[in-house]
Amino acid sequence: MAIKFIKKPPPGDACGSGGVGVESVTRLRVPAELLNRHDGRVLDPGAVAAAGGWPAPRSTAYRPRVLLVPEDVLRDEVGLGAIRRVLNGAGIDLTTPEVGEGTLPRPVVLRPLAGRRDVDSWAALQELRAAADRDDVEFDRDLVGRISLEHLMFSAVTITGTPWDTNGDIVNGSYRRSDAGFSRMPVTLVAEPPPRGEVGTERFARRPVVAVLDSGIGPHPWFGLSDRSAPPPEDSFISVLDEAQEAIRCNAAVTCAGTSAQALTDFWDEPATTDRLIKDVDSNTGHGTFIAGIIRQAAPRADVLAVRVMHSDGVAYGSDVIAALEAISRRVARAQDEGRPEDMVDVVSLSLGYLDESPSDAKYTSHLAEVVGRLVGQGVLVLAASGNNSTSRRFYPAALAELPDDPAGGPGVISVGALNPNSTKAGFSNDGEWVTCWATGAGIISTFPTDVTGPRQPVLSDSQRSGFDPDDFDSGFAVWDGTSFATPLAAAAVANALIDVAAEDTGLSLAQVDRKTVIERARAAMERCYVQYPF
Repeated sequence: MAIKFIKKPPPGDACGSGGVGVESVTRLRVPAELLNRHDGRVLDPGAVAAAGGWPAPRSTAYRPRVLLVPEDVLRDEVGLGAIRRVLNGAGIDLTTPEVGEGTLPRPVVLRPLAGRRDVDSWAALQELRAAADRDDVEFDRDLVGRISLEHLMFSAVTITGTPWDTNGDIVNGSYRRSDAGFSRMPVTLVAEPPPRGEVGTERFARRPVVAVLDSGIGPHPWFGLSDRSAPPPEDSFISVLDEAQEAIRCNAAVTCAGTSAQALTDFWDEPATTDRLIKDVDSNTGHGTFIAGIIRQAAPRADVLAVRVMHSDGVAYGSDVIAALEAISRRVARAQDEGRPEDMVDVVSLSLGYLDESPSDAKYTSHLAEVVGRLVGQGVLVLAASGNNSTSRRFYPAALAELPDDPAGGPGVISVGALNPNSTKAGFSNDGEWVTCWATGAGIISTFPTDVTGPRQPVLSDSQRSGFDPDDFDSGFAVWDGTSFATPLAAAAVANALIDVAAEDTGLSLAQVDRKTVIERARAAMERCYVQYPF
């Protein structure tokens, strides 16, 4: 394997790997069946209007019946009333959720009033933006700037635009355009899981925790899961975060009712297929299990906290990802404020993202940037996949790596591109000055749910002999490609560095989880990575 970290230059200098400096113009091409399944839409810049004084949009994928509105705005009866009046004038009304005491963005559902056939959240947002400059409206541009589309996020395997997969043909080529997931196939791993090491010593006081926000988990002997009947055993390598899953269920109760959009109900990576007739294995079935297995192999002394935010077809809803990150931030705050090492989360690995319609604003004002910034400020190391578009267009949250580090916080976001087994950059990987790490992401072997079997049949099959079955994963292992898998490999290196710096300096012991120590430990770990894995 190969890993290369790029140290962020001083403010004002370009960061990244010296990749493409001019950003590509990339338009999303999302299959209609995928949009229909998630009640989604692609924003076509040439077919929509933008409010005066606001930036012209670029293509993105979003949920046309949903806007994300911060809780404090929803609590403001005067401001919310003004928003409702403006939208009512355009034939649109709001269904608001229950709100808490914070500033977490909540999904607000739009519905047409009598005389209007349909609603579109982009058009509704332009109505609010246009009204913000009027004297008779009780809200301003700053408030409206905090209201956003709910983006459809995609795994870094299935992000559409240029979906590249290995074609398995050694003679005629290495990558080709194909259906997502084509490169995934079952294999046998002739190895035992690496030993976990004894924890609870002075030099190794606690296992660092890597949070994986992905498609959930499936049964595998490496995780102590023989089936889907019970959650992971206590004190095992993998655990789940009920608080995050409950927040996602609450979102679904608001946004999925009466639509084709799908609700995530728990942490299990299922169903294996959404095709009711042919029953092909979905493009991202096993994605989260595969990622957890990479960390189990490359950082066996760490633990994984699995949160399901992604559907088995590789789509995630922006509000779900934000809610999960908020839940992790609250858990970290409890650990730091109450001295609870058992609640600490040290690293976040994100193998998903989206293309923003206004990227210059996304770096500073998006809801996702806000919650990621909060985690960074707590000293949590956040790694995000650069995407598989084979483009230089910024993929968020990975492109947040461009932001300067906060002197009072931990190291900023680490954006991870994929390398081939020979350490060249993979043809499918996004690239640009905003990519700050490279790791092997092609031809990776890892764990896969043992109960997944698809409809494809071997050419030869009888009671005793059979050809190769390309979608029978009874072996529990698969080979796969993508920046999705480069990211957890880099996250594993970071987790190992946290263990090493804590072992060398008792002042940075993993038993210490106060914010100051967490930030210092994170910085020391990254300095170690820059030396150990230079670009």
